Amino acid sequence: MTGAELPLSIPRQLRDEHTDLAESALEIPAPLGRWVAVLTLWPVIDQHYHQLAARCFGDGLAMEWKAFALVVSRTGIAEPGPQPDTFVFRPEWAAALEPELEGLGGGQAIRTRLVEAWAEEPDLHLVDEITAWARGLSRWDLFERVWLLLGEQTTGLSRPTLEVFRDLPLEARYTHPILTWASGAAASLLAGTPRQESEAVLQRLMLDSAMLHADWSVREHSDEAVSAGTFRMIGERRLPSTRVGQSLEAAWRTKQEVDAFIDARSRQGRSPGRTPQAIFRAFSARLALFRHDPLGAVEEARWATILADWEPVAVIASGVDALARSLSSDDEPSGLPAAPAALDDGLGVRGLRGMGQLYALLALGNHAVRRLDRDALEDVLALVSADEAALAGVWSVRAALVAWQSALWGDPELGVSTLAAEVQRLSMLGREQDEPLGEALLARARVGLLTRAGAFGAATQVVDAMPAHLRLASRALVHVWAGQYAQAVRLADAGPYEEGLETTDRHRLALLRSGAALLDGSADDAMRRDALRELNRLLATSSFAHLALLPTAAREALLTACGPELDAADPRLGVLRERLAGLNDSGDGGARPLHLTERETVLLPLLATDESVPDIARRLHVSVNTVRKQVVTLREKFQADSRAELVRRARTYGALP
Repeated sequence: MTGAELPLSIPRQLRDEHTDLAESALEIPAPLGRWVAVLTLWPVIDQHYHQLAARCFGDGLAMEWKAFALVVSRTGIAEPGPQPDTFVFRPEWAAALEPELEGLGGGQAIRTRLVEAWAEEPDLHLVDEITAWARGLSRWDLFERVWLLLGEQTTGLSRPTLEVFRDLPLEARYTHPILTWASGAAASLLAGTPRQESEAVLQRLMLDSAMLHADWSVREHSDEAVSAGTFRMIGERRLPSTRVGQSLEAAWRTKQEVDAFIDARSRQGRSPGRTPQAIFRAFSARLALFRHDPLGAVEEARWATILADWEPVAVIASGVDALARSLSSDDEPSGLPAAPAALDDGLGVRGLRGMGQLYALLALGNHAVRRLDRDALEDVLALVSADEAALAGVWSVRAALVAWQSALWGDPELGVSTLAAEVQRLSMLGREQDEPLGEALLARARVGLLTRAGAFGAATQVVDAMPAHLRLASRALVHVWAGQYAQAVRLADAGPYEEGLETTDRHRLALLRSGAALLDGSADDAMRRDALRELNRLLATSSFAHLALLPTAAREALLTACGPELDAADPRLGVLRERLAGLNDSGDGGARPLHLTERETVLLPLLATDESVPDIARRLHVSVNTVRKQVVTLREKFQADSRAELVRRARTYGALP
């Protein structure tokens, strides 16, 4: 029985609305019969399926969903489905409609036409069925289209559809490299534990980077080549290496090669599309950030934003931009959002959107430390877990924020051990402590913790291991905390002439120099003017942490010296004083900084030897009683009960190597 022979009793209202159906007709017109037959490919239909089938097989028959629903229900072809406004075709009509399906080329040909029609006018309501059919047809381009259309909002995908994305074959991920990311993200969504979620994404990125995308530069299609090169670059950073920093260097070389490839193809008139270029620029910005090149990260992020025609790319670009600016400048970037209640649903940090949100949150956390806003920092840390930060490639940023939280408001000694344990745990997910950004952030955080804990010797060792251009401000900070004010002033004086010194470090050194000179009694009018200028800049940018990092005595000396010239009516000054008062300064070795005289500095190394007091007295050309009095004074300063304990405490303090 063909569609033209299906018996039908059409209600008068329907006949009035559709004059092409004759009032006396007792048959479904042939186009409607084909339409109905196509819809039987789905177990349950609603208006979304109806519209897709109508576009393919309606042959211009103008019948809205409600009219169509009346036809199929009144004729008995279908009955109400499990959900409102849905229908299920009766099994007895399958045989009657089968000739219609065969006349259209069979189920496979029909599905192909439907998939093509869907691609022209996508409807995300049909994603589960379309992906299942596209898998059978090996239409990997449609999988890429679906992923881009989803905008990474995957909460509506069924488990079978996620499994299809997870299990995409090598061919799919090779010819459409963005499916590398989609496959890893789907595997992560299906994982059972946070650690498995992380491993699922990283495993897919690393394997595809090594196995599929190493030949990116010889791909004929420009979009495919740039996408493959991007995922090669992303994966290389995570690949095992034989020396420190090797993986990041390899990823950066690939970034430069993709840059050259894009330029060459553009000159040939074969420029890649906007989406692959935007994704490449966004991840190039992220890579520049890891290299501790915030200016480069901001520039790459700007290009990604200009090119972005896919929202998740714009989100990650803005997040990288915000984090890079927060790490390189005291000024708070405009447009930073307030901390959300939670990261968006969907892929979370497995996707570009969630990763960008996480970077923006960490930027907020960094500014919270700068402003000494404890509550805001706690809000950020509650939203971003350590494992999420590791998956996004920035666990070192979060670990540093936690360390500063301990240094400023908690227990610095506990913070030292906590930081060490966290670095050891998270290094299994990425060697960020060996990369320039992670190395700098973690080293500075350790110095902050150790100085506040009074472990100046250990702090000095950390400073010695830092990159040369980062040592100056941290070394001067250790000297101030250790009461070695003259040394701190000498170091700070070298600040303006130090090559590669960051702008924020220049400001820190100016404040350190003034504070140390005030405590040392060597401050002159020029130093006081410098101190006033820095305090006013500090108030203007709310970078209160620069002052908070100093010992209590140095902070009070600066505020006392500059107080008469500061604007007492400035509300920010009140906020500063309130937040400084909220710091945990218990056990602050800088409340009464330990200051060694020149003779004590000479004597201490001799006490660390096996020489007796008389031998030391002869070496120094002083009396034995003089040496003994100095030893007593040193023991009192270091709160030591014996010469051995004095030496041990002096080493911890940093007064002895």
